[in-house]
Amino acid sequence: MPHAPLAAVCETEIEQALKARGLLLNRSRRDVLHVLLRAPQPLDVDGVLATARRDGSLVSRAAVSRFLTLLNALGLAEVAARRNARRFFRLRRATRTISLSCVQRNEILQIQDDALADSVEQLLERLGYRLAEGIEFRVEPIEERDAA
Repeated sequence: MPHAPLAAVCETEIEQALKARGLLLNRSRRDVLHVLLRAPQPLDVDGVLATARRDGSLVSRAAVSRFLTLLNALGLAEVAARRNARRFFRLRRATRTISLSCVQRNEILQIQDDALADSVEQLLERLGYRLAEGIEFRVEPIEERDAA
């Protein structure tokens, strides 16, 4: 069952959720969280790691991966997009976001549109499905497709 959308999560909420499960928001997790809070678009493990290291963190790749997986399991973060085996995470938001992944331009565009998200969910329900994660579309620029 998918997690209910949460209000935009903040550091305090995440710290409380971890504490309720006997976990701490240690230095490595705090560094990863600060990257996620400032990120303008979803990031994969390598993107979070590179940004944290640029900010002076000594966090390891394994710690980033484990914390992102933990946040996802707790319903505080979600997989916003996938590219091959890579998962791109973002903190959950109150407004549902539709992600458009463009491999040719190496970018992820985000559209926050509840009416469009409702339409996708209604279509899936009519077909006997429900969303397991966020809504993602793989797209390509029209001019590049037409030129081929």
